[in-house]
Amino acid sequence: MPEAPPVAPPVVPPAPSPGASAHPAPPAAHRIALHNYRMPPRKKPAPRLSPVTLTLLVTAPAVLGAALLRSRSGSRSR
Repeated sequence: MPEAPPVAPPVVPPAPSPGASAHPAPPAAHRIALHNYRMPPRKKPAPRLSPVTLTLLVTAPAVLGAALLRSRSGSRSR
């Protein structure tokens, strides 16, 4: 009868220390110097007419001209 090979004892992992957790702590973060952000100086826009003012300046003379050139009564045009 051949002899059975020796059986190794079961491997037992070392017991964790009471303060250790299942997840290791992340590495310490390095501090980065943050500079205060400053908006660049804003250039003042050149003065120009707003779209509403421009529309009124273009259409008002046309409306007034059409009103003045229109005949005032129907009897005069015949």
